Amino acid sequence: MIADFTCSFRKRDAYDRMIELHSHEGLCELYFLSSGERRYFIQDTVVPVHAKGFVFIKAGLLHKTSYLGGGQHSRYYANVPSRWFEDMMDSLPSFFVVEKVEDLEMLFSQLLREAEGDDLFSLARCRSLCVEILVRAYREYMSKTRVGDEFLEEVTKYVKTHLANRITLEDVARHMSLSPNYFSALFHRKSGMRLGDFIRAMRISVAVDALDAGRSVGDAALLAGFPDPGYFKDVFRKEMKISPSAYRKSRSAVRR
Repeated sequence: MIADFTCSFRKRDAYDRMIELHSHEGLCELYFLSSGERRYFIQDTVVPVHAKGFVFIKAGLLHKTSYLGGGQHSRYYANVPSRWFEDMMDSLPSFFVVEKVEDLEMLFSQLLREAEGDDLFSLARCRSLCVEILVRAYREYMSKTRVGDEFLEEVTKYVKTHLANRITLEDVARHMSLSPNYFSALFHRKSGMRLGDFIRAMRISVAVDALDAGRSVGDAALLAGFPDPGYFKDVFRKEMKISPSAYRKSRSAVRR
């Protein structure tokens, strides 16, 4: 159809996960979980997604998924050009998650059929369906009171506040008034991540934001809590599959 629009439906094992943080340049993500349970790490937030749940992520936002519960899961997934939502983009948050929107499954099924079509109207119909999906999901999101997990919210708040400094498991456990072992197990069960991986992902997210804003590699490293520039470069390259200087250069080209 067109090179930058994709739509798919897949069934996967319970413990399938997307290990690497990633983002989509110029593409928004529409995700509908048909069955099962998943966790999303988006920018600096961990959110659970249950069957019939929907996730929207704006272009350029770092994210990855991991398992939440046992059993297989199935999902619809679409990468959609941001320009298709141009009239709506300023009114939308960077991302949102809304649960129990069962009527979206039929729309995603229609979208998949149109994406596999090749007649003169397939592209126009895909765009129309993507807009309808997003409008319905966002209206549902706004109509519900979003209740987050207070435990994860408090951990996230603490980590964000202390990100420029060294953060240990003992520090966070003490802040939460829990033993390190119990805190570690509880955090992994609720987030699907080890605390160290979570902190590292948040640091990379802060560094990416700094580089996107035109800050130097050294500034980005310090803001993200990496006092050793060499270590920062190694971690950044491992997570993003590109060096921070090369990433900064690519973002400078986009800004021009």
